[in-house]
Amino acid sequence: MKRILIITTLFLSTTSALKAQTIKIFYEVKAMGYIIYASSNELYPVSISLDMQLSNLTFSEGEKKVFVLPPKSEKFKIGEFSAIDRGHGYKFSYKYISTLGDVTITHYDNSFDYDLPFQKGKSYNVYQGYHGAFSHQDENSLDFVMPEGTEVFAARGGIVVQVVQNNSESCSTEECKKYNNYITVMHSDGSFATYAHIKYHGSIYILGDSVKRGEAIAYSGNVGWSTGPHLHFVCFLGAFGKWNTLATKFRIDKGAESIFLKERNTYLRDY
Repeated sequence: MKRILIITTLFLSTTSALKAQTIKIFYEVKAMGYIIYASSNELYPVSISLDMQLSNLTFSEGEKKVFVLPPKSEKFKIGEFSAIDRGHGYKFSYKYISTLGDVTITHYDNSFDYDLPFQKGKSYNVYQGYHGAFSHQDENSLDFVMPEGTEVFAARGGIVVQVVQNNSESCSTEECKKYNNYITVMHSDGSFATYAHIKYHGSIYILGDSVKRGEAIAYSGNVGWSTGPHLHFVCFLGAFGKWNTLATKFRIDKGAESIFLKERNTYLRDY
């Protein structure tokens, strides 16, 4: 019996400034076929989309192409390939893309009221708002004008799942996106918040730490794709190609009122 396995080059997707996921797909031989597994060392769920080419094989999961790996998956079973005609050879090949988060999430807590990501008694201007013309086209993200070294506070509690803080370069063009520093927090409903352009070694927390709403988590900076000192905040769900960024309401003034923040307006946090 002739068996052939062809594994094509694996492609990892990167969206915005965040890093690609560390994913491994592997297999075990079974009688007349293979069992396919995946592993992920990430602290968050990772979604993968498989493009498979099969010859004389059936896939136990039928036409399913998208699979979600739980955090810290050592041997997550994707499915099995089984020979159709046992008298002939069989083979398969595949390629895949991956992205941060569970792309199958359709419901999240869209009623949650976020805290402004800075200290009580302070007010900052939203230089660029949702769908801003400079770099927020088709994106629900916010830029707060903020001096370097300003304490950044968690707008919502969760688990720290990404920290990049080793960059110090910046420029006003997109080519410097690769130098962005950031901290990403995963929320209980599967959404994420990224606080970007933090200063060199500006994260207060490390991977895996739990943070509470209203706790200081980082120091703002002027690193990466930046025209001046500011904090970039974006809340999102994972998706292939481009994240599903979320418009979120923030508590303002004394915290009794929650609104969608508007570009060029200044907001006070007094709670």
